[in-house]
Amino acid sequence: MTGPSDGRPPSRLAVRVEETTFVVEVEDLPAGGLRVEVDGRPAEVDARLSPSGTGSLLLDGVSHLVDLGDGRWETVLVDGEPLRVEIEDRRGRRPGAPSQGSAGAGQRLVAPMPGKVAAVLVEVGQPVEPGAGLVVLEAMKMETEFRATEAGVVKEIHVGPGQAVNAGDLLVVIG
Repeated sequence: MTGPSDGRPPSRLAVRVEETTFVVEVEDLPAGGLRVEVDGRPAEVDARLSPSGTGSLLLDGVSHLVDLGDGRWETVLVDGEPLRVEIEDRRGRRPGAPSQGSAGAGQRLVAPMPGKVAAVLVEVGQPVEPGAGLVVLEAMKMETEFRATEAGVVKEIHVGPGQAVNAGDLLVVIG
């Protein structure tokens, strides 16, 4: 992203969410913060993400739990629901696009915020399909079910019901 003080235009991206494509412009402001427009309309955005890509997104006053996964941007969890997302820069490339060899590389589910594990819905060795429930996390007096983003087999479970977790803690690994 570039700031207005250097004379360069804001970052302009095509973002496809499921079957809808949006044009998103992002500009760093001189006093800090960002100016964001989605399809030419201003959007109020604030994000707090851990290094693992999990955290919260405040979009036009509505808070969402997000998990950017492993940085491939193929599937993003928003409030526990998987969304297929593709991002293209002005050259038509997808930043962080996986190499062909990384398809089906699995999923590492991490806690997006501190909370308590309300339920573990799978067992090691269990096959899962995209959208299958994995873990229910209680945080801020709300329960959120986190789901598989791709098909695979549960390889590891790092938590149990009633266990307290911190943001970024590994919960489940699907391979």
